[in-house]
Amino acid sequence: MTKRKGFALINLTGLTLGLASVMTLGLLLYKYYTTDDIQTNKSRMYYLKSFGADDKNGSAMTTFPLLDEIKKTCPEIEAGTHLQWGDVPWLKYGSKEVQEDTRYVEEDFFKVFSFPLAEGNPATAFKDKFSIVISQNVKQQLFGNKPALGKTILADDSIPVTVGGVLAAIPSNSSVKVEVLFLTDYLRAKDKASFEGMYNWYNVLAEGYLVLKKGANVQNLNKKINEIAQKFYVSDRKGLRVSATPFGELKKEGNTNVKAIVAGSIAASVFILLIITFNLLNLNAASMLSRTKEVAVRQIIGSEKRHIIFQFCVENGMIIFGSLITAFLLFIYFLLPQVNSLLGENLGMMVLSLKSDYVIVASFIFIALIIIAIGVYPVLHIVTAKTTDAIKGNIGKTGDRGAVRKLLLTAQFTLAIILICSAIILNKQIGYMKVMPLGFEKDNVTIVNLDLAFKDIKSATAKFEVILNSLKNNPYVEAVSAEHNIPTAYDQNYNEFGDVFSGKKIGMRQTSAGKGYVEVFKIPIVGGRNFDDQLEKTEGSKVILNETAVQAYGWKNAVGKQIKSSGGNQIYTVIGVMKDFHYDDMQTPIGPLIHFYNRPDNLESFNSLAIRINKKHIQEVISQLKNEFKNIPARRDFSYKFMDDMVDKQYIFIAGILKITNYVALLTIAIACMGMLGLITLSAKRRVKEIGVRKVLGASVANITALISKDFIKIILAAILIASPIAWYIMKKWLQDFAYQVEIKWWMFALAGIVTLVIALLTVSFQAVKAALANPVKSLRSE
Repeated sequence: MTKRKGFALINLTGLTLGLASVMTLGLLLYKYYTTDDIQTNKSRMYYLKSFGADDKNGSAMTTFPLLDEIKKTCPEIEAGTHLQWGDVPWLKYGSKEVQEDTRYVEEDFFKVFSFPLAEGNPATAFKDKFSIVISQNVKQQLFGNKPALGKTILADDSIPVTVGGVLAAIPSNSSVKVEVLFLTDYLRAKDKASFEGMYNWYNVLAEGYLVLKKGANVQNLNKKINEIAQKFYVSDRKGLRVSATPFGELKKEGNTNVKAIVAGSIAASVFILLIITFNLLNLNAASMLSRTKEVAVRQIIGSEKRHIIFQFCVENGMIIFGSLITAFLLFIYFLLPQVNSLLGENLGMMVLSLKSDYVIVASFIFIALIIIAIGVYPVLHIVTAKTTDAIKGNIGKTGDRGAVRKLLLTAQFTLAIILICSAIILNKQIGYMKVMPLGFEKDNVTIVNLDLAFKDIKSATAKFEVILNSLKNNPYVEAVSAEHNIPTAYDQNYNEFGDVFSGKKIGMRQTSAGKGYVEVFKIPIVGGRNFDDQLEKTEGSKVILNETAVQAYGWKNAVGKQIKSSGGNQIYTVIGVMKDFHYDDMQTPIGPLIHFYNRPDNLESFNSLAIRINKKHIQEVISQLKNEFKNIPARRDFSYKFMDDMVDKQYIFIAGILKITNYVALLTIAIACMGMLGLITLSAKRRVKEIGVRKVLGASVANITALISKDFIKIILAAILIASPIAWYIMKKWLQDFAYQVEIKWWMFALAGIVTLVIALLTVSFQAVKAALANPVKSLRSE
C-alpha cells in the first residue's frame, strides 16, 4: 500500500464515498421496510378506506358510525378503534400549558395498536371518558422528570382529566404518531349536539382501524362492510365503496413520491455497489500487472497459492474495512443529518440505533466481506497462471480479459449517465414548476398566523376588528383579508353539490373567503362579481366557483345558477367565477373549487390574516401588527410568513430528492473515472515498449495520447447510447406523478453525455499524456 500510494488512495476514497452513500440509502430503505414493526398485530391490522366510482387511490376516511356497526355485526373483527381528529384542547398543570396533536379513540385502542406504555397499564389506561394518555413529549413539558400517572390536569381551563398512561417513545418510522389520546366519549360528552351533527352517516371524516381474528377472510369481510354501508349510508353516499386495506399500505398514504423514492434508493444502492465493486476490480487488476513477477518469484521459492491469496485478502481487507470505518463516520456525522434535513419532515427523521438496528449494521459488514471476496479475483488469475508467463510479465495480455474490464467500465459509465440524465430532467421539472404561473400573485403578501389560542375570544374579536380597520386605513396596505384557508394550505374538505335545475352533481373542494381574498392575491374574477361586505346579510347564500367547477357542470354562463349541497337543504346562488389558480402545489391538478362568504370579523373561523403591503414598508407594517397583537392575551406568540416563501416550501421535498440525485450522480461519475484511471494505467503499462518504439519512430505526444484514449472514448459513447433510452423510460414513468410535466428533450441526454465525456477525457488525458511524455530510453531498457 505504501509503495502504491496512488492506487491505495483512489481505492480508499472511492470505497469510502460509495459505502457511506449505500449506508445512508440502506438505512432509509431499512426504516421504510420495517415501518410499523412496533405493531405486534401488523399482519392482521387493517384500516378502512373509501373509494368513489372513478377513484383508484381512495381516501383513508369513512363515516364515523361505520366502525361501530362493523364491530357489532362482523365476527371476523377482534378489535377496532377510531383515531379521530377533533378539538385540540390546551392541557394545563399548575402554571404549565401545552397543546399538541390530539386524537380521539375507543377503549380497544391498545388492543389494535401495540404502543408500549412507560407509565400505566394498557388494560386500564382508559378507565372512563375523563382519562387521558399522553406522550413522553407532553409529559416532559407538563411534569418534567416526575411521574405523571394518576395526576389530574385541566383541559381547556375547565375540565379535569386524569392521566391514565404515558406512552413510551414511538419509533420515527411509525405511520401513526400520537401525542394526546382521549376517548371519543369525551368528545361526545363535551358537545353532544355538535358531535352528532358532525359524526354521522353522511360526513366522510373518520379514520377507522381493525384487527382481524386469525384466519379471517378479508374478501368476505369487505363484502359485509359494503352491505352495511349500503344499508346505513345516506343516499348521497351510497356510491362509495369501502374496503379494509392492509395496515402496511398506510405508509404510502398522502405522499405520491414515496414509491419513486424507494425505487430510486434501491436502484441507487445497487448502482453504487456495482460501481465501487467494478472499480475495485479494475484497480486491483491494474496493480496486479506490476506484481506478477513478485508473485512468480514467491511461487518459485516455495510460497503456496493459499498464502499469496491470504496476503491479498489481508491487503484488500485493510483497505475495505478502513473505508468502512471512515464511511461510517461520514454517514453518521454528515450524510445522515443532510438527508434528515431534506426528507425528514415528509418521511420521518432517521436515527441509527446499534441496539435495535443490528440487522442493518450486520448487513454493512457482510457487504464489506463480499467486496473483499470479489476484489481478490485478479490475484486468483495470477496464481493460477503459468509461472513462466508470470515471470515474463505476460499475464493479462489476452483480449478476453481486456474485454471483461471494458465491459465493467461501460457498465459503470452507463449507470453514471442514467443518474446524470435523471438529475438534469428532475432539475428541469422543479424549475418548470417554480416558474409556471400560479394564477395568483405571491409577491409582497404577508401571512399573519391567527391561530394564537386567544384566552378571551370575545375581547380578542373586538380588538381584532380595530386592527382590521387600522390596516384598511393604512396607506401602505393595498389589501387585507382574514381567511380560514390560503393558497398552499387548503384543508382537505370536499362535498358534492348538485345543479338545482339539471340535478348534475360534482365533487368540489370547499372553503370560505371574504371580499379581500381575491384582492390580496389578485385572483381575476372572470364572470360576475366578488363578495361585498356591504351586503353581508344576503351574502351568506352566495358562492364563487372557479373555472374548473363551471366546466364540470357544463355551464356557459354560471352567474345566477343555483346549487345545493348533498346532505343539506341550503340553496346557494353563484355570483361570480374566479380564474383557476393553484391552491395546491404543481403536482396536484386544479380541481373544482367553491368559496362561501365569510364575515370579515368572524375571528373564531380564521386561521390567517393575509395582507398585501407596499414592498418598501413591509417591516414597518409588521412591527405595527406585532405591537397591536401584544394587547390581545393569547397562548401563542405573534408570528408571520411571506407568501413567496410558503410557495417555495412546497418544493423543498422534491428539491431534497434532486440534491440527493445530484450527489449520487457526481459520486458515480467520480468513482467510474477512478476506475478508468486504473484501467488506462494498466493499458499504458502493458504498452510501455510499444509507446517507446512509436516515440523513437517519430510519434508525437498528441498521437500517442489519441492512441491510448480512443478505446476509452468508444466506451463512453457506448455507455451514452445504452443509458439514454433507460434514463428516458425511468424519468417518463416518474414524471407521471406530476399534473404538469416538463417535456423530455434530446438535448438533456446529449448534455449528460457531454458532461460525462468531458470529465472522462480529462481523466484519460492526464494519464495518457503522462505515458506519452515518458522517456522512450527508459521504456525500452528492460530485461
